[in-house]
Amino acid sequence: MTNPSEPGHPPRPPAPGGPYGPPPLPGPGPGTGPIPTQRPAGPPGQEWVPPQRSEKGLVGALFDANFNYLVTPKLIKIVYILSMMLVSMTSLGVVAIGLWVAQLRNGWLLGLIIIGASPVLWFFQLLLIRIFMEAVVVRFKGVEHLRVIKDKI
Repeated sequence: MTNPSEPGHPPRPPAPGGPYGPPPLPGPGPGTGPIPTQRPAGPPGQEWVPPQRSEKGLVGALFDANFNYLVTPKLIKIVYILSMMLVSMTSLGVVAIGLWVAQLRNGWLLGLIIIGASPVLWFFQLLLIRIFMEAVVVRFKGVEHLRVIKDKI
């Protein structure tokens, strides 16, 4: 198994015991004692804190040429609210068309059908937009979690 390396860095040597880490320690079964942890050496009495990435604002993320800071998760709420407003206005337009058709000669039944279909259309459009937005958010959350895992290594 090969170790992927970052551009410009040599590949890391394989971990002792193979690519899956060292073999388990002999001794009592799992959960019977304290779990040993390895932390970087620091001044005595000072708790080790993992490095935190500083968050950039929207403008700072726009000018990040390395794409380390993402803009889409910051804008997704605004896009969702605007989408809800657009779907609601479209639904009101369908109700207005239904009222207009209902006023036509012999069009009352078709007008009522159009007016009755408007809330159903609104619900399904909003549901599709929500599914799409959640798919986008899940994609970006996955990237964030992978970045945290990479930073721990």
